[in-house]
Amino acid sequence: MLIVFAVTIFVVSMIAARLPFLFKKGKKIKLHMLITFSTGIMLGVLFVMLLPEALERAMDNGGSAENAAYMIFAGFLLLFIMDFLVKKYFGKDEYEGCDACEHDITSMSAFIGLSIHSFFDGLALAAAFIAGDDVGLMVLIALCLHKAVVVFSLASTMLMSHHRKKTWTYLTVFSLISPLAAVISYYALDTGGLETAGLALCFSVGIFAFVTMCDMLPEAFHHKEKDLRQMGIFLVGIAVVVIVEIVSASLMGGVEI
Repeated sequence: MLIVFAVTIFVVSMIAARLPFLFKKGKKIKLHMLITFSTGIMLGVLFVMLLPEALERAMDNGGSAENAAYMIFAGFLLLFIMDFLVKKYFGKDEYEGCDACEHDITSMSAFIGLSIHSFFDGLALAAAFIAGDDVGLMVLIALCLHKAVVVFSLASTMLMSHHRKKTWTYLTVFSLISPLAAVISYYALDTGGLETAGLALCFSVGIFAFVTMCDMLPEAFHHKEKDLRQMGIFLVGIAVVVIVEIVSASLMGGVEI
């Protein structure tokens, strides 16, 4: 049954990953609106999904708010420094004035930050399945909703990068992380003894915060022609995340993972 759950998450993730690629790359206006919508989703994911879960896990495992804040800051600062060094010292001529090259860094940073969180999603599914098939089913539906919006936004950032073939490989790997983590943790790990899970998630939140605020937001609103439609699409993206989180919380029924 757990394997069926894992396959379900993978299929949902792959479908969500495919949707942004239906937009033609040459249609810049539609593509930019897609990026704006995805930026709203990513901002919502950051503050509505990732941050509360990371802080909750950190506190539940005996951590302090101060340590959690330091880990978030560490993730943000590390990625800031790496981004600075790559653009300044490694292939400076290649990256200067090359939007697609900078988007490669953005998409890979988002991939790393979300992959860490995706791993713990898999652990959560395994823990719920251990609690009972009915609990596992509710958590599965909630995670599928989460994964759909997260993978959609990640795939949208990949549209800005250089290589679509490699992008699809990364998205496939990303979609496999939660299912594999669920199966492996169920058969080989003690899912209740992850004392460092909260801090690891806080670190990934810092990485994701840099990508969202320093890369995606400027990208979404860098055009001079800013109109109400663009802001509306951005707010719709945030609203989608809020609605998904509310629905997911009701499906979970107060279950603590």
